[in-house]
Amino acid sequence: MPSPAQQFNETELKAAYLYNFAYFITWPEPAAPEFLFCSYANTPVTAILSRLIDGEKVHDRPIRLLIDPLPEQLHECHIVFIPVQQERVLATTLDYIHSFPVLTVSDIPDFDQRGGMVRLTTEDRRIQPVIHLQNVSRARLSVSSKLLRSSRIAE
Repeated sequence: MPSPAQQFNETELKAAYLYNFAYFITWPEPAAPEFLFCSYANTPVTAILSRLIDGEKVHDRPIRLLIDPLPEQLHECHIVFIPVQQERVLATTLDYIHSFPVLTVSDIPDFDQRGGMVRLTTEDRRIQPVIHLQNVSRARLSVSSKLLRSSRIAE
């Protein structure tokens, strides 16, 4: 019988991590009326994420996915995903949201070293989050101990 990790492909696992970050990160109050995922480009990851969040709620708030947010919309996002294919928007995006409580996630190889918060990396055919705690705390976010235990911490 295949192990659970073998039953899902990399794209599905990245989408599942994005979805679950909504439950393992704490944002400062006040809570917005909806939980907003934002992503650059409609990628296979966002297509799966869209199916995962359809009709779902996070802390009693409906979840919505916004593809290709305008810069002035970024501060409304709870989680911004910047896929490796969209690396060209990384610096601008991080600059726009640096003072807002927005979790940034990417699969860009040096994302955490460039100011990002959570890098999704593939090691031994497994997806593992690499969390840059200083970048997370600078945005006034906190990470649950459950997520920290299953992640690698970047400095």
